[in-house]
Amino acid sequence: MARSYIARFHSIVAQSRCHKSVSVVFEFGDHRHQIVDLQWAGVKRMEGMMPTIIDLNAEAAKLTASLGLTSPATLAKRKGSMARLGAYRDGILLLGMSAGTGAGHWEVHAEDELVHILNGTRILEVVCDDGPPRSFELRAGMIAVIPRGAWHRFHSDDLGTVMSAVLPGDHIDLAVDDPRTVEPGKVTASGPPNIVDLSAEAAKLSMFLGLTPQTTRAERKGSVAQLPPYRDGLLLLGKSAGTSHWETHPEDELVHVLDGTRTLEIVCDDGPPKSFELRAGMIAVVPQGAWHRVHSAGGGTTFSATLPGEHIDLDVDDPRKVELKPA
Repeated sequence: MARSYIARFHSIVAQSRCHKSVSVVFEFGDHRHQIVDLQWAGVKRMEGMMPTIIDLNAEAAKLTASLGLTSPATLAKRKGSMARLGAYRDGILLLGMSAGTGAGHWEVHAEDELVHILNGTRILEVVCDDGPPRSFELRAGMIAVIPRGAWHRFHSDDLGTVMSAVLPGDHIDLAVDDPRTVEPGKVTASGPPNIVDLSAEAAKLSMFLGLTPQTTRAERKGSVAQLPPYRDGLLLLGKSAGTSHWETHPEDELVHVLDGTRTLEIVCDDGPPKSFELRAGMIAVVPQGAWHRVHSAGGGTTFSATLPGEHIDLDVDDPRKVELKPA
């Protein structure tokens, strides 16, 4: 009987009002190693309620593609081709570059995984039902939401870069066509992934000009698209120019500027709100509980993963000056 080798990662996120730290635990058999309070190069992570801001193009330029990588692939083999960008909710953000890799390892996660193909093409294999694993082509500009509990792996023929938001879980370091041959009791069908072509969806939207805090959903019809769900929240795609309302969320919000420029204004500390410029190709993780809004004079397209919370439909410079009424 084939021996099963499973490596398990646990993401432990300690959250407070002031900061978020992450440790990753790696287990292989009886061996256990923990890396505490990871510090990621190139990431602006500061004290208080500051956002984490990452220039994906700049970070990708630092990577060296993994060539001809096959399963099993150790962390040492991937060195230089993958970057841990920072924390997001109870998981992590990863950026990876590879070319001509064979089938990767099979893996599974306790929460949905969000995968964004920045360039190149990837083949996603997923155990969707009782039949053999199914394959889906993911091209540049496409995202996939892989359901929690779904065993999956990736193939690639050309050079490509992928960003993912993930809660690390189990994986199988054996070159098998179906993970159920290794772990028949653990691998169950979880349904197909939700796949969205962001470029195609953005082409359907019209630019909303003159956005204000009082703008209603009805007025924004045609400029915002609600995409398939992700975890316990929403994926949104929008085009606008102007100023949004102040809002806050019970979990971190992930914002990706696809084109144009945005100015993120956020309440970070006891002082006045701070402003951060977000250009095309940049992402921001807005901390849970942080009041924030977005300005854009020229307009642009933004993709976000969010969990709706409170908002203030008033044009004020500081949301703390408004007394919120109980719901």
